Amino acid sequence: MSFPLPTIDDKNPLYCPAITASNYLGSLRHQRSSRTRRTQAQSDRSFARILEKALETDEGEHEPYTEPLSSDGDSSHTLQDLSNTFEHRTITVRKTSTQALKKRKCISSDLSDLQGPTKYARSVSTVHESSFEISVRRERLRFFDPKKPQQSPLVVPKKEFGQPTLAEELKEKVRVLEDELYGPPIGTESPRGLKPLIQHLDALMPGIRLKERLTKLPEPSHQAIADFLGDNGLLNTRVMGILRTSEIRKLVLKESLADEDGLNLAGRDAFRVFSKPNSFLFLTELSFCGVQLQDLDLLHIHHLPRLVTLLLNNTGIGNEAVYHIVALRRTLLQLSIAINPHIDDDAVPAIIMLSKLSFLTILDTNIGMRGLRRLAKVIADEHRSIDVEIPSACETYIHNLESEYLLDPKPPLIANSSIVPDLSANALKRNLTAHAACNSSIIAVGTKREMAARLCEILETRKMDLVVRDMIQAQGEIRCNYVYPLLVL
Repeated sequence: MSFPLPTIDDKNPLYCPAITASNYLGSLRHQRSSRTRRTQAQSDRSFARILEKALETDEGEHEPYTEPLSSDGDSSHTLQDLSNTFEHRTITVRKTSTQALKKRKCISSDLSDLQGPTKYARSVSTVHESSFEISVRRERLRFFDPKKPQQSPLVVPKKEFGQPTLAEELKEKVRVLEDELYGPPIGTESPRGLKPLIQHLDALMPGIRLKERLTKLPEPSHQAIADFLGDNGLLNTRVMGILRTSEIRKLVLKESLADEDGLNLAGRDAFRVFSKPNSFLFLTELSFCGVQLQDLDLLHIHHLPRLVTLLLNNTGIGNEAVYHIVALRRTLLQLSIAINPHIDDDAVPAIIMLSKLSFLTILDTNIGMRGLRRLAKVIADEHRSIDVEIPSACETYIHNLESEYLLDPKPPLIANSSIVPDLSANALKRNLTAHAACNSSIIAVGTKREMAARLCEILETRKMDLVVRDMIQAQGEIRCNYVYPLLVL
């Protein structure tokens, strides 16, 4: 091995090659035998003597050494080479005992990461990044222990040991079919029958003290339980599935089906309960007020056999939904479709088909005078007794008929449109001039055919408007003699 120059480590000043002094001196002697120049040989011998002398000094002593000048003329050249070799530094050699060297070499392996570079090894510029290693693993969230599967309180647990017999399987299938057709048995409305029902509902919705709250009802019954659950927004799909075969006569689903800014995602599934066979056979009043519905949602309720009152205020339905309600025409007596701007005059034919209606509100809809005239004519022709709440715009129009045309024409003016074809041009102009005096938008000139068509249209409109007015006046008398149930708008 050859070590012509010392190795300098900037990060570890105590660094030295892992080689003994005897090996290093042997290398110097080998170099001395191979070199021929006298100055180089003298330099090697001088450096060898320095190392030998350093090893012989006492422990802890430091002796600066400077090469003495030799007698020959090459001594200056020798000192210059030695000075250039060690970068003009004074060589200091420290004698170290064998025990001290052992202490230096003894480094704790447990704390190697916290210590700096070793004294006898060259530093290595490495970065320990083990704590920054990131591993990505996708794991499925488990809310329950997979070894202990959770079961719904509605599901009858299977036997842990043995296979069910054929009779048991048939019995289970019959029970499932009975629940699908007639619903789960909930018992009578006696205290003994209500107790298991309340326990069942409490098991479906734990954590809200439902059992304690239901037992404190003043008059516990199926209807009282349904009213309490409806007021608190607890009529979800499972609860309605339990109550669908009970003798409930009223359901208010506003709180239970409210969207709540997208949080009640499963609320719309409650409509499917109405489509199950033998569901809510005793229901007479149903309210969806304030719930955003789709027109097709009403297909689930069109077979309710005893529904009398249907409230659809502010539900966002359109004309199609009104046509779906026609299936309830045999029993429906009160209908509220107020605050639904998508309903217009095209829905009037469907409303006309609800022949048993005694109360109808179409407030804040887009039904105008054209549809209202058609509805009023059918009501008058069929002598129906119905209370209709019309839109405010139509009501304002009816109260200001004097500004639309001559409301009460006197002879020689005519009020029957069937006489218009027999009138002369002067007679037509005289009638149009009388109506134009009330409404400046009426044109009283033109050809005979044009004036006849214009006068005939005015008289037909006047006739239908008077029918609407008579219907509203008759409703005032009805309201005085009969008080309708309160409808929440």
